Amino acid sequence: MTDSYLIFTEETNALDYLERAAQFIRQAATDDRAWKWAVIALHGALYGFAICACKGTDYHTVTYQQKSGDRMLISFQKALEACQDPQRITHTVLSKPLVLTTDQQAAIAKLQKTLRNPFEHYIPTSWHIEIHGLPTIAIHCLEVVRFLALEAGNYAKLSDEQSAHIGALISDTTTFLRSMPLHQEFLARDATT
Repeated sequence: MTDSYLIFTEETNALDYLERAAQFIRQAATDDRAWKWAVIALHGALYGFAICACKGTDYHTVTYQQKSGDRMLISFQKALEACQDPQRITHTVLSKPLVLTTDQQAAIAKLQKTLRNPFEHYIPTSWHIEIHGLPTIAIHCLEVVRFLALEAGNYAKLSDEQSAHIGALISDTTTFLRSMPLHQEFLARDATT
């Protein structure tokens, strides 16, 4: 038997999350439960590409040492803060800090605190989630993923093919989200309030 290995880098891990998010978003058009997995995968893509964008060439910049000596990854929130800090994110002459719009900030907060965290740490309860706003949250989060993966200008080890794939995934998924009846109903409801 020949050994077989599953190999990930920080970039391919983030890309895998993005691919899964796109997959589950498409499934959500016919299966509402797929939103759970879309949320978890989209959060993973955001976190993964934030780590890629702010790590530079030394992974120690995105980890901390515990008293036990083990190295731990910085939190999702700290990674996003680092990506917005010009002093932390500027690794090359092409580096640009992340500037979040109010809508993007709100979408990320809802994705993480209102949805992803309760899914990951599910407390026994009956949880009813109104899903009309989920496409809008996903669209705003995908905008941030695009910036972190393709526009931050840092040391992401992505091939031209991977970068093109990321761009196409985000574009296609955003177009799909905008065309969903769920999203159209949400926009119509917002226009009347």
